[in-house]
Amino acid sequence: MNRIFVYGTLKNGQPNHFRLMDPGTGTTLFVGVGETVEKYPLVIERSWNMPCLLHEPGTGWHVKGEIYDVDDEKMKFLDYFEDHPEMYTRTVISAEYTNSKDTQCSDPVSQSSAPKSKENQPNTRSECWCYFYNDCDSVRDLPHIDVYDSKGDHGLEYDASIDAEFDKDKKS
Repeated sequence: MNRIFVYGTLKNGQPNHFRLMDPGTGTTLFVGVGETVEKYPLVIERSWNMPCLLHEPGTGWHVKGEIYDVDDEKMKFLDYFEDHPEMYTRTVISAEYTNSKDTQCSDPVSQSSAPKSKENQPNTRSECWCYFYNDCDSVRDLPHIDVYDSKGDHGLEYDASIDAEFDKDKKS
């Protein structure tokens, strides 16, 4: 299995979570809620209002997200969905498990379904794959956030029309 850290539209309750959980593209298991050990800038790009994590360690915030285990089939799908390595680049980061009450990214159902182990207890760390946006120069000066929610008070709801293009390409 491959461990991944998601911070944007793939999180539970966000517009593309169904893609992460779709058994037709591989296996996904929720492990826990966490945040990046390093600070990174997380911004909302303005063309489609999509979340973009920039690979600029030490800048920004400890980004809150969710940690999942995925099989190789799902990892291949995620690389395709995230347009790796053209639009996003998959990189290993260190994430620390947190108490989900401190985040906005997981509901009680997912939380209760997470495997209970010493590994995913608060303040323990895990190495995870994470997708970083490649076009840093175009978004670097946008406001940094620490947690993404498509319907957040920022008023920049994710534009799912970009996914219609993805779904059309996937069927071709």
